[in-house]
Amino acid sequence: MNWEIQEKKIKSCNLCPGLNSAALGTENAPGYGDKNSEVMILGQSLCGKPCIDAQIPFTGGSGKLLDDVFELAGIEKKDVFTTNVVKCHPPGNRPSETHEIENCRSYLNNELRWVSPKVIICLGKDAWGFANKAVNAECVESVQLSGQAITVHFLYHPSYIRRKPKKERDGYVAKIAKIISSAIA
Repeated sequence: MNWEIQEKKIKSCNLCPGLNSAALGTENAPGYGDKNSEVMILGQSLCGKPCIDAQIPFTGGSGKLLDDVFELAGIEKKDVFTTNVVKCHPPGNRPSETHEIENCRSYLNNELRWVSPKVIICLGKDAWGFANKAVNAECVESVQLSGQAITVHFLYHPSYIRRKPKKERDGYVAKIAKIISSAIA
């Protein structure tokens, strides 16, 4: 399999009833950005209409906070690889279900293998769960994944941070920008 085949499989996936349906507003999108990036940003599931329309994870709402991160780091969104544990948008913005995470696991495993990042930034509980299961460790930063040393950062999802005071939001943006800048320097 290669990127093109995987993206076609993701677009035509029907493993989860009620997902990947234009009629229900639960469509999907593959990962986005530099497929040779040192940094992978891993989210929970695809956001709603803005992400579906753009076919880019973290577009709109939570993505605006990440746009601030990229600006502070002096890069563009396309300079890192951004993806989700679940490629679809769950109806009503509900949490992803276990079988949905499992059904998307092979897509994400391929992205991890193909991008081969030095740093993974896990945003939110589904991303944390995926990484913890993959490395069989509880929120540690330096791990071996597929025989490669990777630094994994576990951070809150931007949607949670957006509801916090400005000082906390600014600290979050600065922290992620520093992680990215250090990795691509």
